[in-house]
Amino acid sequence: MTNRKTLQINGNARIAAAFFLALFTCQTALASAKSKTSTAAAPESAITSQDPLLNTLLKNGVISKEQYQELAKSGQNFANNALLQILAQNGAITKEQAKSISGDKVDVAKAPEIKNAPAANPNDGYARVNEKGIEWGSNDGAFKAKIGGRIQVDSQVNFNNADAKPYQQLADGVALRRARLFVEGIMWKDYEYRFEYDFTRNNGGTQGITDAYVKYIHFAPFALTIGQTNEGKSMESTMSNNYLTFIERGLPNNAFIEAGPASKYQLGAIGEYFEQVWGMPYVLRGGLTTESIGAPGPGSSSQGYQGVAPSESASNGLYSEGNPNANGANRNNWSPNTSYQLVGRGVLLPFKDEDGNLLHTGVWGSYRSITNQYNENGTVRGGGWQFVSQPDTDVDRTNWANTGNLTNASCPVGYSVASLSGTGAACTKKVGSKTLNHNMITRHAVNNVNMFGAELLGAYGPFHTSSEFMMTQVNGVGYDGSDLLQGFYTSAGYFITGETRPYDEKKGTWNRVIPKSNFLNGGGWGAWEVAGRYDLIDMNTSNINGGSLGIFTMGVNWYLTPRIRLMSDWVHVLAANNNQITAGNSGFGKCGGNPAIGGSPNPNCFTGLTPNIWETALRMDF
Repeated sequence: MTNRKTLQINGNARIAAAFFLALFTCQTALASAKSKTSTAAAPESAITSQDPLLNTLLKNGVISKEQYQELAKSGQNFANNALLQILAQNGAITKEQAKSISGDKVDVAKAPEIKNAPAANPNDGYARVNEKGIEWGSNDGAFKAKIGGRIQVDSQVNFNNADAKPYQQLADGVALRRARLFVEGIMWKDYEYRFEYDFTRNNGGTQGITDAYVKYIHFAPFALTIGQTNEGKSMESTMSNNYLTFIERGLPNNAFIEAGPASKYQLGAIGEYFEQVWGMPYVLRGGLTTESIGAPGPGSSSQGYQGVAPSESASNGLYSEGNPNANGANRNNWSPNTSYQLVGRGVLLPFKDEDGNLLHTGVWGSYRSITNQYNENGTVRGGGWQFVSQPDTDVDRTNWANTGNLTNASCPVGYSVASLSGTGAACTKKVGSKTLNHNMITRHAVNNVNMFGAELLGAYGPFHTSSEFMMTQVNGVGYDGSDLLQGFYTSAGYFITGETRPYDEKKGTWNRVIPKSNFLNGGGWGAWEVAGRYDLIDMNTSNINGGSLGIFTMGVNWYLTPRIRLMSDWVHVLAANNNQITAGNSGFGKCGGNPAIGGSPNPNCFTGLTPNIWETALRMDF
């Protein structure tokens, strides 16, 4: 997993930042060019109005040409003294314009003096800075751009078991979890785009890219996204981390979707459709994806070095060319040996009323085809897949549940490991004065992974609840249909200040919480929420020794504003079971082993441990 305790911006990150700046600079040029080529007068057939207020607002660039014509069609007279006074006080029109339209009947004594009226061309651009970021674009809506970002800081204090060994203890600390900047917008009305970079991901380079896509929206409500974006499996993983109830997503989301940097951000083409049937909103989303841009995740079949290989002096067992989640692994390295995934999700709202009370149901599934690469001596060069999860922690991301690489090889019985370098004899055996050589034998090779999930959400007044179930089936050499990894979570929350949790119908997820009154400058104390969750994963089968975890979490959230939040979670590990892990390799973290490729020299490394963990977090975005 990625070490996020330090933030380094190297040359690669600066290159990415330069590209980031160039991207929205090009957008400015496009918007400017559009503005310059759109100054021609409206065609003679265009609808005009005799209302002096509409003509003035169009002249001042307050409304667009399209908006002007729509209002003119109504034939209404929009000029009235109260509205004119407000527009003059807000600077949308000058005092002189207000008096001219009203016949000197408007009291504009309190209106600000405006020496120069706004630009007359309705297609001239605008620029503004607000809580949503920096925005600019053309008044006709054909071009828009926005710069925003997020900062997230986590802390962790652990209360480890008194009898826990040093290598079993979770570490205290503070981490800069996410530091992202993005630019997004619209081009020629039909194309949305987004580019986002996270400066905490693997010390820069292409591994920091989360979103990099273009979305075609001409045939709304259908849209087609091409590039790298969220693959969109479960509700919780589809939802922005800005809106999560708890600091960590549930265990099954971490293990099957989120684990490893940028694992859910996939290159591909994804279509989506939002509509209603019998008055019930529904969302359909799906497509074809490959892997992430440059970033290691839980498994990668991209050709190339996949991490740190096991110690060559390790005892005989199962071996793979390192950990697909290892830092520095190069995914999607311009290699034809990538994996491919078909993924789809459907959401239906059987009930939703004007007060925000609702019932959400959803299902999703995916099929991923995985490639594996081997050296001439039978050792695994790259590929495979892996599922891992920490015990709902972030600062210390020790994986208490870990399948190891599901593609692995070992020496025949009686042979010992000679080399894992990929060249020369992999296995040797002494028979008298002779030394016999042998290639490694593939014991397990994951060829494809099937995933399925079900969702159920509800909100009633200040109360809300969420539940998700997930299942992963591993298929290939050494596996059978019974190798099912499973997990679920169920949670509930309550806003003691009376808010109702908002919902995003177009995405099928929870949305941003809006306090009834912001802290201090809003005249109140913001929004306060209490919540609880139970989550569990079981990654033990007859062929996979991934371990199991059961955890209970209590949380308190303080929403100072819609975009600034303080979080505090108390996490209690109810059960940890690594009983199937056997002694074997060394050099794989605190417990010295990678379960699926030989296990740990300390069997049952985390079994029976029940630490308490206090986590706090700051979430801020703009």
